[in-house]
Amino acid sequence: MDSLEVLQQINILSSAILSNFNHITLKEYINSHYIPFQKNAKKEKNFNKLLGKLNIILHYEFVNKNITDVTENDIVNFFNLLKNDRNIKQATQNRYRSLLNHIFNTAIKDKVVNYNPAKHTKKFKEVNRDRALNNSEIKALLEACKQSKNEELYYIVLVALYTGMRYSNIIHMKRSNIKNNVYQLDGSETKSGKSQLIYLHQDLMNELNKYMHKNNDTYIFRYNYIKRAFRTALKKAGIENFRFHDLRRTFANTLLYNNVNIVTISNMLGHSSIMMTQKYLANDSKKELDAINKLCFI
Repeated sequence: MDSLEVLQQINILSSAILSNFNHITLKEYINSHYIPFQKNAKKEKNFNKLLGKLNIILHYEFVNKNITDVTENDIVNFFNLLKNDRNIKQATQNRYRSLLNHIFNTAIKDKVVNYNPAKHTKKFKEVNRDRALNNSEIKALLEACKQSKNEELYYIVLVALYTGMRYSNIIHMKRSNIKNNVYQLDGSETKSGKSQLIYLHQDLMNELNKYMHKNNDTYIFRYNYIKRAFRTALKKAGIENFRFHDLRRTFANTLLYNNVNIVTISNMLGHSSIMMTQKYLANDSKKELDAINKLCFI
């Protein structure tokens, strides 16, 4: 068989493959192509989160349509149904929009479709949270945590306030990763995939040492019913409209109010860009007020 005949056979096979793709549903494409590809491309933790969203998408009727027949209206109707069924916020809807956009862009690269119906759907307006605790609220919360029946809560909240670490990182802290008041997160524990050093204040270390003397487990915390205990402590402290992740924002704002520059704050939070850090900083007039107070003309 000469080279010309080989090329002809390749063209025939390619045509056959494309012909088969023309009869594949969106559901079949996700299960047989997109999921296996993502499993190999992503870290296990991130893949499991992705799989959770995909399983939700796969429960809706539009995925049973031929992938080439899915329209923008199908995508918009899915968003409406998703919002009604799960009462999700607009930011979460945008995550699903991004996922569908990526699925269809991947299908375009696979030459399964030549059009992305998710691309031109409307992106929902997101309202950035700016809730952070003031000093009196911090004191009230820590006191309520001390009085909690959950003996871990106080120390977990203290770590969040002193380091800005995410909840998942805190509850999986290993005592062996603490060396000379520095805690190391490896790449599998961060969103960026890069290792990160967390510097621990001596006051925090003093408190943590009190707690760590109680057991010799690999992990510092056992994290039993923490979120429930945290909600109870918030109620006891009289703090409203606050979530555990807002402790990370409180950490960032406390540093900002104490004249730490935003680049340093961004590094401490492990953010990949200053723009991400800016979303964490409270939208108020504190900086402007500090600036105006520096003027002295009379």
